[in-house]
Amino acid sequence: MFEISRRADFTEIPTIDIGTLGAPGRQEAVVIEAIRDASENVGFFYIANSGVPLSEIRAIFAACEHFFALPQHERDRIFLINSDNFRGYLPIGVLGHNADRPPDLLESWNVGVELGPDDPDVRAGKPLHGGNQWPDNLPGFRDAILRYYGLMDALMRRLLQGFAMAAGLPRDGFDHWFRKPLTQMRLLHYPAQEKQLGNMIGARAHRDFGFFTILLQDQVGGLEVSNVSGEWVVAPPVEGMFVVNVAEMLKRVTNGKFESAQHRVINRYGKERYSVPFFANPSYDAMLTPLPQFVDAENSGGAASPYHVGQEMFNFYRNLWPSARQKSAAS
Repeated sequence: MFEISRRADFTEIPTIDIGTLGAPGRQEAVVIEAIRDASENVGFFYIANSGVPLSEIRAIFAACEHFFALPQHERDRIFLINSDNFRGYLPIGVLGHNADRPPDLLESWNVGVELGPDDPDVRAGKPLHGGNQWPDNLPGFRDAILRYYGLMDALMRRLLQGFAMAAGLPRDGFDHWFRKPLTQMRLLHYPAQEKQLGNMIGARAHRDFGFFTILLQDQVGGLEVSNVSGEWVVAPPVEGMFVVNVAEMLKRVTNGKFESAQHRVINRYGKERYSVPFFANPSYDAMLTPLPQFVDAENSGGAASPYHVGQEMFNFYRNLWPSARQKSAAS
């Protein structure tokens, strides 16, 4: 049985109006301070006035519904194992190399930056660069995905400025790590779940691996966050708002000053649930080290050795999901 989770109030997971982010001045300074406070003490916050039209939010949820309504054999045709870059469809319960990790009660479709064969990194065979696997018989789907992906890229770059200034850097302080980012987006479908199935829940407790995540969740709910006391609190959906959370790479470069909180999904409500996380990951060749303003005699930066983003991400994906071009029981 699931333990009881308490509904969060908006002091625990604050709401930050980012309407003035990108417009230097006193109002933007208030936003930066709010991002700093949330990043240090919670690791999660809602954002209002993101600039993403409500029509596009509704359109991406419609795309989710249309994709997961495809016949199973059409989804299986673009199974992630066919991709060198961990792009494509994953059915419920699929595991990677880490067999000790309980499977998640969800299915997903993973998409990344669409790069053609003439891209220099694709020609060079650099890992995690390339095209996506697209479904057949789904008119308008590709255009809707790429349009929304572009909106998320723009929002990511605004938030990147906010995080940089919250960390005491200039506005463009993180930009050199994001010249050609390895961003990824997932369409997630959680079946109606009225009880735990074996050791499966919607999404097990975890911390996100990248720099930060921008999450869009539908009105069903299910996201839960572990607060500073280790108590699970429900992060309810708010129409038109996104949830942003600090991830492990941003925690690393702030030497632990910014908090990467554990979170999970338990669909307690007896309904299907859809969500669309967008993962802000740096460029493949970015080398991360703790920023000097977060390193002192007492906090020397145990993770001070350079951290190669691309290599670490490739190993993480390979452990998390069935390895590309290898046979799987689910194939």
